[in-house]
Amino acid sequence: MSEKIADLLDGLDLFKDFSYPELRTVANYLSYHQVGKGAVVFNEGDAGNYMLILVEGSLAVYKGGEAGHHLLSYEGRGRVVGEMALIDHERRSATCTAHTDCELMTLATEGLDRMAQEYPGLAYRFMFALARLLSRRLRRTSGMLVEYLSDV
Repeated sequence: MSEKIADLLDGLDLFKDFSYPELRTVANYLSYHQVGKGAVVFNEGDAGNYMLILVEGSLAVYKGGEAGHHLLSYEGRGRVVGEMALIDHERRSATCTAHTDCELMTLATEGLDRMAQEYPGLAYRFMFALARLLSRRLRRTSGMLVEYLSDV
């Protein structure tokens, strides 16, 4: 199964700086899942201890509020979802549902902890790649906020 997961990781942006043998190692710490269209992957407020990597399909991410649920985004192949909960162990900040049938991989806290013990250099590189992803997202969100505020 680790060979199949490594094949799925190969070419994804998060893993662009990893060699194939490294992907095979990372694959040992991930789980593969399929979810059907309409399935709730996680709810806003749920305890979070894992992140998702979307292999195939589309996920919808919603945020609740006084006026109901608001669509934040649709996420497609290769996107990482729920990574904040993996890092900070806080409750989920949004609801994620399968917009189509999906193939997902998950990395749970336990898997990341094991990787850090068994392959600390690889775990460091993974966390650094995740930090770069979060930095890009924060920059994009900051830009969107500035645009929004200039329109108000």
